[in-house]
Amino acid sequence: MINLKQSHSSRNNINMSIAAYVQYSSMAFFLVLFPRSIQSTIFFFQMVTGSSFLTYFYIDEWVSIMNPNTFSQKTIEYVLNNGGYAIISAGRNPAIWTDLCLSDEMIQRRTEHLIADIKNTYIYSSMFGVYDGGNETSFLIILHNVLPIKELEKLMKLGEKYNQDSIIYVKQAKPTKQQLIYTTGQYQGKYVEGKGYEKLPLNITDNYSRIQLCPNNTFQFTLNFDFNHMFIDKTQISTDRLIDHHNQNREANKKRCH
Repeated sequence: MINLKQSHSSRNNINMSIAAYVQYSSMAFFLVLFPRSIQSTIFFFQMVTGSSFLTYFYIDEWVSIMNPNTFSQKTIEYVLNNGGYAIISAGRNPAIWTDLCLSDEMIQRRTEHLIADIKNTYIYSSMFGVYDGGNETSFLIILHNVLPIKELEKLMKLGEKYNQDSIIYVKQAKPTKQQLIYTTGQYQGKYVEGKGYEKLPLNITDNYSRIQLCPNNTFQFTLNFDFNHMFIDKTQISTDRLIDHHNQNREANKKRCH
């Protein structure tokens, strides 16, 4: 169930700037973000259930109330099939030894700082995952899907800020194209692409994400990427270096400081 606090003031003559579409359970929601052309940025909310109604909300109140969100399986599958999301973490980077040796408490504080950076901007859901053999908490965030270049730049900066090996970015488009973008190290700014995802059984132990579903289920999946081809400034090259990179990450995670 979603509880939304309505603002007391109505607004007129506001130009729309960002729109995001999110399907929640059996209902569809249109979320429209308006610019700061007035003192407070606000959301326009429309729920489609045969009949519709319109309500305004302050963005910081509205998004904070929504987060962290628990989606239905139908919603998660819709998002994975249609794009418009990103996955980011503040966990350990196995490619950087000093980062790999950070304590659990330090990683927890870093994760809390990442949450503070996203909670008033994006609707998100927490996930548990394993990346190259290392456990981490990550976040599936719903993108605004307007001005995608600027939005991607901000996400890449977050990946760099939190010392991440990579982030996942999936623009809302047809056909859906997934990008795993390296945000630190020798491959910073380079990326690989892929299509589709696989639903996984719970006994899989590496390179997966597990998300809690509404009402009380889990959904475990992995995204498909082609690590034999790397993009450098939109130019695709064949390479074995990324396979080696991720194998080295796995070996580093096995030797992690405890």
